[in-house]
Amino acid sequence: MSDNRADERPAPQVPDSGGLSEKQKERGASWRVFIYIAGSHLLLAFLALLFYLGSHAQK
Repeated sequence: MSDNRADERPAPQVPDSGGLSEKQKERGASWRVFIYIAGSHLLLAFLALLFYLGSHAQK
């Protein structure tokens, strides 16, 4: 009395890509990387400016 239902597994579900092609996804990821890098450089430049101004402040 072996039940063969264990062999009848449903196919894995593929997540919906939202209708975007691979090229569009790559372009979006590239823009995000550019924005993250540019933003982190701007933040570090601002912090460097604060340290520079703090070290040259009149005490």
